[in-house]
Amino acid sequence: MTLPELLIVVSFMGLLAAVLSAAIVVTYRTVDGTEGRANVARAEQSIDTWLPADLTSTDVTDLSLPAVDIDPAASPCGGGDTCGSIDMSGANALQLAWKTTIPGAPPVEVITRVQYQYIQVGDEWQIQRVECVGGSACTMNVVLHDLKPPPNPDTFNPDTDRPVWVMDVAAPNDPAALELSDNARRIVVTIDGGGAAEGAGGGQNSVNLTAGGTTTEEIEADEFTVPSFVRARSRCGGPVTLIVDDSNSVGSAVSSVVEPGVEAFVESFRRTPTQVQIVPFAYYASSIGPDWHNYYDMTDDAQVDSLKSQVAPTLDSSGGTNWEDAFFRALKNEDGSTASTLPNRIVFFTDGIPTMDRTTPYASGKGPPSPSGYYRTGDEAHYNDGPYDRSVGWRDADRNRFNQESWDRTDVILDQHRGIDLIFVGVGASLDENISTGGKPWPTGRWVYDPAVYQDHTTPPGPTVTKKNWETIAYLLANAPSGQVPAIYDSGSGEYTNPETADFYLQSDFDATAFAAAMKAAALKDCGGTLTIQTRYVGGGNVPDEFVYENVEYRDDTGTPVEAEARRVTTSASFRTGTFDFEIPSTSSHFTVDVVPQELQTLTGFTFQGWSCRAGATQKTGGDMVSIPIDGSSYEGFSVTVKANEAVSCIMEVS
Repeated sequence: MTLPELLIVVSFMGLLAAVLSAAIVVTYRTVDGTEGRANVARAEQSIDTWLPADLTSTDVTDLSLPAVDIDPAASPCGGGDTCGSIDMSGANALQLAWKTTIPGAPPVEVITRVQYQYIQVGDEWQIQRVECVGGSACTMNVVLHDLKPPPNPDTFNPDTDRPVWVMDVAAPNDPAALELSDNARRIVVTIDGGGAAEGAGGGQNSVNLTAGGTTTEEIEADEFTVPSFVRARSRCGGPVTLIVDDSNSVGSAVSSVVEPGVEAFVESFRRTPTQVQIVPFAYYASSIGPDWHNYYDMTDDAQVDSLKSQVAPTLDSSGGTNWEDAFFRALKNEDGSTASTLPNRIVFFTDGIPTMDRTTPYASGKGPPSPSGYYRTGDEAHYNDGPYDRSVGWRDADRNRFNQESWDRTDVILDQHRGIDLIFVGVGASLDENISTGGKPWPTGRWVYDPAVYQDHTTPPGPTVTKKNWETIAYLLANAPSGQVPAIYDSGSGEYTNPETADFYLQSDFDATAFAAAMKAAALKDCGGTLTIQTRYVGGGNVPDEFVYENVEYRDDTGTPVEAEARRVTTSASFRTGTFDFEIPSTSSHFTVDVVPQELQTLTGFTFQGWSCRAGATQKTGGDMVSIPIDGSSYEGFSVTVKANEAVSCIMEVS
């Protein structure tokens, strides 16, 4: 080669080397991110096989499980480092639980727990899915491989450190605080593929998954159409208990104020997917109905009417005030065990302070009545084996003055069920007075709160302070009067203006209008602004076949359409009602909602007969309820007004 040729070749070689070096450097720099994105893609496919189904099964409304548990030390099999032969020494990233009823004689209820644990196996870190059903042998499969190790493996403690660097679950510490929406409740899982780059460039992604919040039910044999396993869950529905004070101090207001208010409470739930129990109390508590616990189905008009008809004959205004027995009857079985059905909400009405507890004569019991009433013996006293030690300063109960032990025993029961929403309604001028203890042994207007006595009943009373009677009610809400949200009453409209947030209704006297408004507002805290659909035969009875209804449009009170996706509900043998929820802003007096039946080609075996809509006892007529013709069909839809302070129900009748 000539010298010029050699120089040209050397120059080109240098240029090519520089280009190739840059390409190699870029390639090596992107390998980690590419590998991370590939890990995420593989992980998403793997986790999508298991987690959505687990979330759909999870009953997030069941506060006894808990349904969602992100405690790193949680175990699906009762604790310990093993579940059978499965190593459980890793950290819990997410545990889900639900109850399933297995048909039989009698049926058996089992709990399924599924845990996603972060664990090291050899040199590899994994997410394993461990499933334990009804306490039987557990099974395990690996969901995610080749995960990032802890930031500091030497100090990593699987009992205390959540593995958020590989799987971050967006769930609150208190599942009861989650808000229900049209798509139930959402859990966000963040998967990190291990790439060095930030965010998606390094292979990090958030997977949005929804917990369906549904309870499993047996599919009816005659439901031969394709069943819908995933249902949107309404915020309106479930068991509700109303505790009603009918002690002697209520007097004539029982018939003129309390009974109409309680009937208004029941009527507000008519045709909603709600079950209502009423627990009256005075010296002792009872439950309207034949059994220890009695929940009436509000979707059934006959049961609504039956419950209302028993209110007046049951409430009689006699006896003292036993708060403990009232909450015991609402939440416990006769033997003190937790009731199989717990209410989502308790509404508690009283006109005074607690004067009796379940160790006091006249309290309810499962034994025969004594000549002066029922007596609860010590071994049936629920949380202890007898009363406080009177020799150390605790006063005797006389059924006429404030009884600190009665309040304490009520507090103990509520502390075991703090996940239940509580609404208190206090009525009467005496509630604004200082506590009266009769001067034995404390001066009038004194209160003592010493939780140490809950465990040791020989503990003497602590320092006393002055309290109002109404504060004894408010203090139960959050162990401090500042915990309550007072209700605001508008005397002009006769309605409460903040029922969606209020949990403390205080009225100075027995006013029938105000009391009925309080009962209605408490009833509609969740059900206000909802529309429930049913499909019934002419003459009664729900139709077992699936009927699909779509909310095709809704408008504010000016007639302006509200931008929102069309939503659907389905009624069937297993789901007799379907409910639409609406968030009606304070600037609108109502929404106008258009609902049209869908998939009419499957309904040729039925003949449409008509729609009827109502809000409680009020029938929707005139401009509040208008039919919508459907081209080429004998079926019709409807347009109805829905207010924030009413639960509307509409029934389509067919033959």
